[in-house]
Amino acid sequence: MIIKSSACSSCCTLISILVLFEIFLLQSASSFVVVSHLTSTRSKHSHILLRRVKQPLQTQFVTSSTSTSSSKMTENKRKATTSENGGGNSSGDGKFHFSIDRGGTFTDVHCILPTGSQIVSKLLSEDPSNYADAPTEGIRRILDEHDPSRSYPRGEVVRTAVIGSIRMGTTVATNALLERKGERMGLLISAGFRDLLKIGNQSRQDIFDLTCEAPGLLYEKVAEIDERVMLAAFCDEGKSEDEIATMEEMKEGKDAGDDGAYPPASIGPRFAGVTGEKVVVLRKPNLDAVKKQLEEFVSAGIKSVAIVLAHAYTYDEHEKMVGSVAREMGTFTEVALSSEVMPMVKMVPRGHTACAAAYLTPKITTYLNSFRQGFDEGLASIRLDFMKSDGGLTPVDDFGGHQAIMSGPAGGVIGYAKTAFRPSPTGDDDAPAAPPAPVIGFDMGGTSTDVSRYDGSLEHVFETTTAGVAIQAPQLDIHTVAAGGGSRLFLRTGMFVVGPESAGAHPGPVCYRKNGYLAVTDANLVLGRVLPEYFPSIFGPNEDQPLDVEGARSAFAELTKKEEAAGRSAEELAFGFLKVANEAMCRPIRNLTQMRGFDITTHTLAVFGGAGPQHACAMAKALGMSKVFVHRYGGVLSAYGLSMSDAVHEEQEPAADLYTYGNPQDEADSDPSAANREKRLAALADKCTEALKKQGYAKDEIVIEKYLNMRYDGTDNAIMVQEPADGTYASLPYAESF
Repeated sequence: MIIKSSACSSCCTLISILVLFEIFLLQSASSFVVVSHLTSTRSKHSHILLRRVKQPLQTQFVTSSTSTSSSKMTENKRKATTSENGGGNSSGDGKFHFSIDRGGTFTDVHCILPTGSQIVSKLLSEDPSNYADAPTEGIRRILDEHDPSRSYPRGEVVRTAVIGSIRMGTTVATNALLERKGERMGLLISAGFRDLLKIGNQSRQDIFDLTCEAPGLLYEKVAEIDERVMLAAFCDEGKSEDEIATMEEMKEGKDAGDDGAYPPASIGPRFAGVTGEKVVVLRKPNLDAVKKQLEEFVSAGIKSVAIVLAHAYTYDEHEKMVGSVAREMGTFTEVALSSEVMPMVKMVPRGHTACAAAYLTPKITTYLNSFRQGFDEGLASIRLDFMKSDGGLTPVDDFGGHQAIMSGPAGGVIGYAKTAFRPSPTGDDDAPAAPPAPVIGFDMGGTSTDVSRYDGSLEHVFETTTAGVAIQAPQLDIHTVAAGGGSRLFLRTGMFVVGPESAGAHPGPVCYRKNGYLAVTDANLVLGRVLPEYFPSIFGPNEDQPLDVEGARSAFAELTKKEEAAGRSAEELAFGFLKVANEAMCRPIRNLTQMRGFDITTHTLAVFGGAGPQHACAMAKALGMSKVFVHRYGGVLSAYGLSMSDAVHEEQEPAADLYTYGNPQDEADSDPSAANREKRLAALADKCTEALKKQGYAKDEIVIEKYLNMRYDGTDNAIMVQEPADGTYASLPYAESF
C-alpha cells in the first residue's frame, strides 16, 4: 500500500506523503476472481470485472515484492495549487527563494525575489578557474545583483540573512554510479550467499550481444555472516501444534547452533516477523566474529558497509545486531541495512539497493558538506530540500543515495506536467474545453536527453536497473539517451556517430572557447539554429564572451578534409550529425508511446532543456506530432519545476495477508484481512504525518493516499493500486481498481 499526503508551504507548494505498503493478490479459493482488462499496457483507465467461476478460487495476500512494471501514482486534487508563476506570492515575502538544477553541463537557477517577481540564471556546472561550486555561485550572483543591502564578493562565504529557502536537484549520485566513483564499500551477507549479487538475476540488456560483460560490482570486499533464519511455513506445514511446540523446546534456553553446527531445519524458536509470517532462528550472528570481519574491512580502506541478510524484510533483528556493531565502531561513513533502506522481498534487488545507498550516500554527504561551507552559519536554519527520484522533495538530512538516481530530471517532469498539460480550447466560447492532450516531455540538456510521458498522473517504476545495478525504489518513469548538446561528433568508417561521449561543461564544445571537442551544439551553431546574441555571454577567460562561431566552423572545416567526409561541406556534415542525433532521441519516445499502444500523434511534445527547442520541429515531424509546447522558462524548466514540486515522505512495510471475501457465499461480507490492513496503514500514515509536522507543516495541510501492491497467485509482477475514494464493491475496496 502507498499513502500520499499534501500540504501547503510558505511558497504555496503542496506536500505529498507517499506510504508504500506492498501486498500480493493471489488466486486460490473463492467463488469470485478479479479479472483485469486493460485497454492498453499503460492505459489510464482499466476495466475490472468480478465474475463467478465454476471452480472455487481464493484470493490471498503473501509476502510482497516490488513490480518491474510501471504504475501510476495519481495526483491529489490540490487544496491550494501552485500557480504557474512558480508558486510565489505576487507581493513577495521579503526573502529570496531559490530552485536550482545542477546538470552535467549547465546549472539552472530559478529565484523568487523578495518582491515576488521571478528571475532565472544559467551558469556552467564546472568552471574551476572561476568558482568551486556552481549552485553556490548561482545564488551569490543573484544576491549580489538584487540585494541592495550588501555586496556578496566572490571568494567569501555567502550571507544567508535574506534567503528564505533552497531547493535542489542534482546529478551527483547518478554520475557517481555511472562512473563508479562512489565510496569504497564492503558487503556483509548471510553465509552461503557470498556471490548472490554477483550472480544477480542473469538478465542481459541485449540477449543477442555475444560480447556481453557483467556489470562491475559496487562493493570491493564481501564477508559472510554466520547466521541463518528460515520461514517456518516451509517446515511446519502438515504438523500439529504439539509437534511445533516440541521443535521449539528442543533448543530452548540456548542459541540455535551453539554446538558449532546448524540444527536440523525447523528446530529452533519461532518469532513473528513484520509481515505476520513466523520465522525459525537457526543461528544468531556471533557479534565478536562480526567485529573482526569489520576490522578487516577497515584495514583494507573500506569506509562504507552494506548489510544484507536473508529474510531481513520480515525479521530484521539480525541486521540490527550487526548494524549496531558497525556503527559503534565509528569508522564507517555509512552503514546501510537492507531492512531499513528497502524492506521488501527479493534479496537480490534489496541487496543491490542497500549497496547503492552505502555506495552513493557518502558522496552526497560530501557534496552537501562542501555546499554548506560556501555559506555562513545561518544556512542551518534555512529550509534546504532535495528532489528525489520519485518527483518529491525531501529535507537534506533524509536524502539518500538510492533516492537520488533521477534527482536531476525529476524536476523537469514536474515542470512540464504543471505547465504543458492543459485543456485544449475548442474555439467556441459556449463549448466546454476538450480534455487535456497527453504530453511527451523532451528534456535535452548538455550531456543527455530525458524522455517521459504525462497523462494526468505521474508514471512510476518501482524496480529499475541503472548502470547494471537493480534498485528497488519508486522512480519517475524516465528514459535517458546519451545524446545532448555536448555529445561529441565523430566520423568513423564512413558513419556519422553522435556520443555517447560528452564534452561536458569543461572543456565543453569547441564554441565554449576552452579548446573543447566538436559537439552537437557546434553543429547547431554552424547551421544558425543557435544565435550567439541570445546565448549567455559567459565564455572566455573573463566569462564575458559569446559563443565562438568561427571556431566551430573551423572545426567542421577540418572534418571535411577527412576521407570519410566524402566531399561534403561543413554545413552538410553538421546537418548529417543532427539527423543521427534526432533519430537516437526519437527511439525512446516511440518506446513510451507506440510500443505501449498509445497514438503518438495525439500527444503534445513539451520541449525544454538548453538544447530542446533547437531540435523540436525536426523531432515532431519525424514522430508525426502536430503540436510543440515551449514554455517561456523552457531553458531552465527543471529548476522551475522544483519551485512547484511537492515534498514527499515515504513509509513502507511488507505484508502477508489474505484478501478475499470473509464468506464465499456472501458478497457483502468483508474480507478477514481488513482490520489488520487498516491498522497497519493507519500506523504508517501516522509516521508520515509526524515526519511532515516536524518539517513545519500543519496536520490539516496533509492529505494521505494509500496503495496496495497486488498480484495474482502464480505471477511475479505486482500492480500498485490506490485505495479508491468510493467503489462499486464496498466489501473489497481495492478489487475494482485492481
